[in-house]
Amino acid sequence: MNGIRFFEFIPAVLTIILLIFNLILGVKLSRKQKESDKRRLTDSETEIGNLTYFKQCFDNNVFNFSKSHHYIAYIIINSEYLKTFDDKSEFGDTVKYTSKVLSSFALADDYVARISENGFAFMFKCDNQSFAKDKIETLINKLNSFSKADDVAASNMCYAALYNLKREDDNCETLLFNLRKNCNTIFNTENTLIVCDESLIHLSGHELEIVKRISDGLNNSEFKLYLQYIVENKTGKIVSAEALSRWEDPQRGLVFPGEYIEIMENSALISKLDYFMFESVCKQLEAWQDTEMNDVSVSCNITRITLSEVDFIEKITTIADKYHFKKSKLIIEITEDAAEKNLENATSNIDICKKMGYSIALDDLGSGYTSLVNLCSYPIDIVKIDRDIMLKTNRNQGKNLFSGVISLAHNLGLKVVCEGVETDEQYEFVTQSECDYIQGWYFSKPFPAALAKDRFDEHDITGASRNVLG
Repeated sequence: MNGIRFFEFIPAVLTIILLIFNLILGVKLSRKQKESDKRRLTDSETEIGNLTYFKQCFDNNVFNFSKSHHYIAYIIINSEYLKTFDDKSEFGDTVKYTSKVLSSFALADDYVARISENGFAFMFKCDNQSFAKDKIETLINKLNSFSKADDVAASNMCYAALYNLKREDDNCETLLFNLRKNCNTIFNTENTLIVCDESLIHLSGHELEIVKRISDGLNNSEFKLYLQYIVENKTGKIVSAEALSRWEDPQRGLVFPGEYIEIMENSALISKLDYFMFESVCKQLEAWQDTEMNDVSVSCNITRITLSEVDFIEKITTIADKYHFKKSKLIIEITEDAAEKNLENATSNIDICKKMGYSIALDDLGSGYTSLVNLCSYPIDIVKIDRDIMLKTNRNQGKNLFSGVISLAHNLGLKVVCEGVETDEQYEFVTQSECDYIQGWYFSKPFPAALAKDRFDEHDITGASRNVLG
């Protein structure tokens, strides 16, 4: 009888055990989710918030009625100061010091984040602009004492731009972009702080009209794919092409990127252009399948704003799956852009692209410290030497710099493209160098993609085999 009663309790006992198991499992999953969320919102190098965290704080914690009581300071480490470093560890020490000082100035309801390689944001409450200015001046003086303590004879280490939020300010990235742009105006001057008013932060009526026209142009297919061929140094054979955008504006005719890229970055339109160009390249590579051009690769410029997007991989996968081409023929070219980006998201997305089979190129090597750091940060296959270095090769120092950059890249196992070759003298110099590939008007001016086959046939390809980048 007792045995029978014991078996009657078994279902209840099992139910209790199952409930306890589910409770423990739920707690563990909750902890893992919290840890995952923390990693997603934290800059791993400094352990303060990242761009995603700062945007989240701006959107969720600063309400319209209280915005006038908040200030945002953009603090940037001067690129000229960064050039004095011999290795990445010195840069890391400077970044960690900057984040530590910033955190020490932050009160309970203030927010601090590292939002780019050398940029930080500090949002704090203050009811008086004079007090806010004094606070940031004290902060910058503290940061700049770091360089003096380390006997670095460079210009000031840090500069800042300060802005009092307005009720209508609702786009965090645009604010950060414009604060950084204003920061750049005081580099290497006696001023280390610029206080911005609305005229320095918001688009003018004329700029807003241009933004509308650009947006309409994207929707109306007015932006077109242009190509510029790249040749192998030793053989002169076409091996690749760079995809370039042009705007065929019905009012102004052909508009070049220099007139619209910065505006698109500033108005959150740049990612739309990036995805349009990516799809155009996929379509072009499919068209070249099973033709004499099927070995030609195409590099597609992607800004780090777009590379930082959480759903970047999902978006390019959706696009690429519509076309049939070899992924190794599509080179994702990382550009240097001024707007803010999430470094960790970008690095993760580039790693995934590499694993998916895409080749990775870094544009403008030698144009600044961040490019050199990125040689270690990203799984790069190809580097493109900045055109400014090419222009300096008329002097011995410039020639030595050019050769040194190529040697550095080759020591890291990377292929090298030299951009901006336009004259006979530049061509003669580059062909005698160890550069792998050459790009410039000397061989090919940018042309509409529809003319790709004609331009390919016009190029002398007799007597040697073609190689491909990546």
